[in-house]
Amino acid sequence: MVDPLEHVLTLLSVEGMVGVPLHAGGRWAVAFSGRLDIRCEAVVEGACWVTAEGRDEPLRAEQGDCYLVVGRRHYRLCSDLETPAVPANAVYRDPDGTRRPHPRVGTGHDTTLVGAGFTFDVHAAPLLLGVLPPVVHIPAESGDAAALRATIILLGTEVGGDRLGRAAMLNRLSAVVLLQALRAYAEAGGAATSGWLGASLDPQIGAALRAMHADLAYPWSVPELAGIARMSRSTFSLRFKEAVGASPADYVLRVRMHTAARALRESGRTVASIAAGVGYGSESAFSVAFKRVMGRSPGRHRVLGAPRDIGPAWAS
Repeated sequence: MVDPLEHVLTLLSVEGMVGVPLHAGGRWAVAFSGRLDIRCEAVVEGACWVTAEGRDEPLRAEQGDCYLVVGRRHYRLCSDLETPAVPANAVYRDPDGTRRPHPRVGTGHDTTLVGAGFTFDVHAAPLLLGVLPPVVHIPAESGDAAALRATIILLGTEVGGDRLGRAAMLNRLSAVVLLQALRAYAEAGGAATSGWLGASLDPQIGAALRAMHADLAYPWSVPELAGIARMSRSTFSLRFKEAVGASPADYVLRVRMHTAARALRESGRTVASIAAGVGYGSESAFSVAFKRVMGRSPGRHRVLGAPRDIGPAWAS
């Protein structure tokens, strides 16, 4: 069986960017323009407020806490909610655009934040972002926060060095950070009403999800999936839609098309071969389904690829 989270992460074509630690003190506030799909950060020392578009209440992140800001939304980190914010680029970069090795804001030093940011394929991003709230809080007292914080701190150490294998280490650690954060959120119950991520932890619905992800070419039927979930057909259909937010047919269609989209971008296989790999014997039927889900034909998707708009700056 295939873990749905692992499969979705492969479809996202994740690109990680590691940020240098931010040192802050006194009264301070930094505004981020929100050009990253997810930013994951740990409060190594001190504390700060996190405010973000789409979240009604500010989050107080204390020492040892971790948090994620989800989606390309504007957000703000600050010592207090009244201090005017300076743009992140003014903190992280010199006027000539050179990246600062030790960004600082405010006066003195009582707070240190370390984190990593991630961007995804623009078409596949909703698969994950659609099941997460604007801000995810992983408090220090949770067991997962300690492991996540340790990985983020290790990332910060690697950023400041120039050891053998540094780039490979940063890539792998940033992937671990994202996986740890998502797993912590799901297993803490935060994803209980958040689509496939929460549903994948359900012993019965999760079994059906793993079966679908393991063999997308198979012509799955509701009776077969219900059997895997050890439920009646009617109960399974109802429970699946309630948990995932889509019918089994709609869900597997989306995953098939996003899997095909990745193959179109990253392989030289023919459209017919890719269609067969996700369960379509007819190239024309596949093309109709692909355009319905992805908004453009397989050929056009292959030519255009997946547009990105992240720019060169980490502090975004």
